Amino acid sequence: MGGKGNIFVGRSAWASTTNRLLFTCAIYSMGSLFFGYDGASFAGVQAFTPFAKQFGSYNASKKIYALPANLASLMNSLALIGKFLGTILVGPLTERLGHKKTMIVTCGVQIIGVIIQCTSRHPAQYTVGRIIIYGAVGLVENVVPTYQSEISPAPLRGFFVGSIQLFLTFGSLLAGIVNNFMAKLVPAIAILMGLPFTPNSPRWLINKDRPDEALAVLKLLRKKEDVANGLCEFELAALREEGHVTQKKEPWVALFNRKNRRRTGIAAVIMALQQLTGVTFSSSYGPTFYKQVGLGSMAFAYAAINNGVSVVTAIIGMVALDKYGRRDCTFWGNWIQALFLFLIGGLGSKRNRTQSETDGMVASFILYAAALHATLGPAAYITAAEVGTAALREKTMAFATALNVIVGFVVVFTTPYLLSAPYANLGPKLGYVWGAFAGLGAVWVWFFMPELKGRNLEEIDQLFDAKVPMRKFGSFETEGLSHDMAVIDAGGVSGLGVVGKQVEVEDAEVEEVELGRERV
Repeated sequence: MGGKGNIFVGRSAWASTTNRLLFTCAIYSMGSLFFGYDGASFAGVQAFTPFAKQFGSYNASKKIYALPANLASLMNSLALIGKFLGTILVGPLTERLGHKKTMIVTCGVQIIGVIIQCTSRHPAQYTVGRIIIYGAVGLVENVVPTYQSEISPAPLRGFFVGSIQLFLTFGSLLAGIVNNFMAKLVPAIAILMGLPFTPNSPRWLINKDRPDEALAVLKLLRKKEDVANGLCEFELAALREEGHVTQKKEPWVALFNRKNRRRTGIAAVIMALQQLTGVTFSSSYGPTFYKQVGLGSMAFAYAAINNGVSVVTAIIGMVALDKYGRRDCTFWGNWIQALFLFLIGGLGSKRNRTQSETDGMVASFILYAAALHATLGPAAYITAAEVGTAALREKTMAFATALNVIVGFVVVFTTPYLLSAPYANLGPKLGYVWGAFAGLGAVWVWFFMPELKGRNLEEIDQLFDAKVPMRKFGSFETEGLSHDMAVIDAGGVSGLGVVGKQVEVEDAEVEEVELGRERV
């Protein structure tokens, strides 16, 4: 039975969610607070006079204590070494232990890093603490999206996976309000308290040849009506149809073979693009940028407003990416980012700015970040998590995140030299650089980014196996139980023809799945 990907996300799809599913996704999404809080916390801390006095030096010409450009560059960029190591380790770790146990390891790493930071008296020790914390970030940015992509109903996968961006921006907002080292321990402790009440991924359990446990997880996360109607058995059968039981995890080199390199390329490019439009510049150097352009008295207020607006737009993005699609949201989001980044460069580079021009530059900075967190920011995590095949999902996400880290390292390391004297001293003109990448990103989206809205992960396998052109992903007709499951997830079973269909799970016949015909 064929079907198209432009499935409307209606009330029936939202009605398929349960309190247990929401709770489970929220517990995992809290891991993003690690990254959001630490990034924004350090962006603010390095501009604090007491911190600059302890770790920096006195600038006689400006009569202030400040971190030298080389030290600021190292303290910001070296932390990404930890994130890179986390992304390399997370794939094999998740494949072996599962998402739940890997999340426990992640929280332990976070707690160790915070303790080292809290006791630091020297820049080197503080940086080591940041490296360890970012090791946890590297783990969490892979564990959370892949886990949520595997337990979410297809029509709402963007909402649940996109929540990582919401918690990231919320962490940044909290850092602007409560910039306290010990506050960094709260997310890790809360996650450890909630994890015992969350299940393993059903797809991971099936891959480990534990279908009975996978079925139990589906029954835990799905509605009581769906459980009673046998839809959990049907969903399990759909997973079996696509070969999840016999499919073994493949080695790293398989990412680049003829079958998988297309998927790997999409995940890698969109995760790199997320950094190339200046997200790390915004999160790591926001207050510093405001001070550099002469707005030091309002630097922290503007940064707090920026984070608050980004929280709101991240919520909008969670809904929009499922309703309007990843492709359209990312395409227009990139152009909007480019517009405001060019405005930052144009208005900020004027020698004698008027007050209205200064206000326009500040507004452009805030609106640029708002567009990023509603579109490209969450779309990168969603796409990278859903585009990989089952045999390589963790490694696809890990490779894409590793590239994201490398590009982010370059951005963070070079920004102090590009931003300030006596080096490039571009100041606001740096907006032209990130704006150009945003424009190029929109072009890439138009030609190479597929639309995966409404598709379950097994349908996505069919699309790539059939070598469908990128711009036809939304209209291509899929077949089999995986398509039928996608239609059911969307809220209807019109045309399925599955009344009385028998499915088998582990060589045992499952009760008949009797589904009435309803209009989608």
